[in-house]
Amino acid sequence: MKIAIVTMMVKPKKCEENFVYMKQRIEEAKKAQADMIVFGQNAISGYLLSEDWMDDAWCRYVDSFNEQLIAMSDDIAIVWGNIRYRNKRRFNAAFFAYQGNTHMRVKKNETTEYVDDAMYFEESDINSAIEFKDMVFALNFGKELQLADMNINLDAHPYDMDEESTYHGNIIYANVCGAQNSGKQVKVMEGGSYIYRNHELVYQAAYFTDTMDIVDIHDTKDIPKEKHILDALLMGIKFFDASVFPSSMPWVVGLSGGLDSSVTAALLTMALGNKRIYGYNMPTGYNSTKTIDNAEKEATALKIAYHKGSIQKMVDDMKDQFMESFGFDVNGMPSLVQENLQARIRGFVLNGISSMLGGVVVNNANMVEASLGYCTLYGDSIGALSLIGDLDKVTLFEIAHEINARMGKEVVPENLLPKFKDGEMIWDMMPSAELKDAQKDPMKWFYHDALLNKIRLGATKASLLLEYRKKTLQNELGEWMQYYQIDTEETFLQDLDWLLSTMKRNAFKRLQLPPCITLHAKTITGRISTQGGYGKDDEGMLKKIMKIS
Repeated sequence: MKIAIVTMMVKPKKCEENFVYMKQRIEEAKKAQADMIVFGQNAISGYLLSEDWMDDAWCRYVDSFNEQLIAMSDDIAIVWGNIRYRNKRRFNAAFFAYQGNTHMRVKKNETTEYVDDAMYFEESDINSAIEFKDMVFALNFGKELQLADMNINLDAHPYDMDEESTYHGNIIYANVCGAQNSGKQVKVMEGGSYIYRNHELVYQAAYFTDTMDIVDIHDTKDIPKEKHILDALLMGIKFFDASVFPSSMPWVVGLSGGLDSSVTAALLTMALGNKRIYGYNMPTGYNSTKTIDNAEKEATALKIAYHKGSIQKMVDDMKDQFMESFGFDVNGMPSLVQENLQARIRGFVLNGISSMLGGVVVNNANMVEASLGYCTLYGDSIGALSLIGDLDKVTLFEIAHEINARMGKEVVPENLLPKFKDGEMIWDMMPSAELKDAQKDPMKWFYHDALLNKIRLGATKASLLLEYRKKTLQNELGEWMQYYQIDTEETFLQDLDWLLSTMKRNAFKRLQLPPCITLHAKTITGRISTQGGYGKDDEGMLKKIMKIS
């Protein structure tokens, strides 16, 4: 049996465009004499549309495409996901149509970290076995299975870095690709449709790529594909750019010469080309010649527009203005006040430049900085989109290497990446905001990255302390605990308290950060919760654990 399996890039709310695409693919499948063609979940409308589902006229419009697809099933079975709307009742459904006969399966309203449309749909027990070409098929969603010769599973599944790919039973799995924008979060749909039969991978589609392949389910093809974070990021950027801005919209990068801005500039260029990317380096007296040189070298390697302009005079003038007009002696104030002043001036300048160019500013913050509020509101917290706000620093080191490998040259400066020798971590340039003399970031890289990922997944102070007491944390992170001299329970708790309290104190900053390309189902980005703070249950558990000798 020949199956046309489609990994479709669904355009949210562009129903007519999605239908035209599906119609073209159906005609191609018919010409190739495929027995069946399979599309993913919500192929007509897209997913993560929230309150749009409360619009009755919209729902009737989306539902109307079902009849058109049924009419095309004269000589090929067509499987797709769309809503069924009847008498103000809404169902998220999977359809199987052949020669005008239809079967329908309704999705259960199981809520997850990334699915927020379930609340708008009802459930139904409508389901049946489908006999087709001497085989019994079952319609499913996600990774669920039924007793059948072959399961047809439709999905609109975002990429989740925490998730391991698994295959089950006899399954035709059709996922969508592209991205969906739910406001604060831009979720990247991973694609990667596959067919699995008799415990063998028969077919694997490329990830993050729109494709259709004709597959004989009785054959085995050796075509495994790998998914990479870099490809997910590039797709998210392309989607956001195409869906929100005109194609000519310039993107402005505050190109400091540090790792975060270097990776961000490279990602924008790889996704959108070099003609629309503008890098601006804005040093003060605290910026090193190394970072300034880094910025210029990367701009040259990327072939993007680049300008350098000192803001030191603006900083000095602003200090004088505060004194003359408002009576504040900024020079006599804590260092943090002066640091934030520099960051806000940079934000002001970048916004001004983007306005004059008719463009937007990109945000450079990584997940660790966003989690801890290590940014200045209305300064380096600005931007139309955060590309790396759901990625820890360690992941960015890996992405930097991958960027350089794919571009075949040093784009992200190698002097920003740590090296390891004889158990020591060697920095040519340690991460720094360069807002005062000899400044170094307060984060314990690799160690705090790991802890924040545990917290993101639900770890609490109590559970982490329990891991410490059982030595499981030391087994996992022992080399970093030794490196940062976290060698006693007291030093461990002191550091953990700093991490958790800093997260809690800066929740208001996270909520004000730009929309973010999120690559985890469970993410800290855009949430007020610390994902395991100091609730009553946690306090009770803490008291119990603290009593353990």
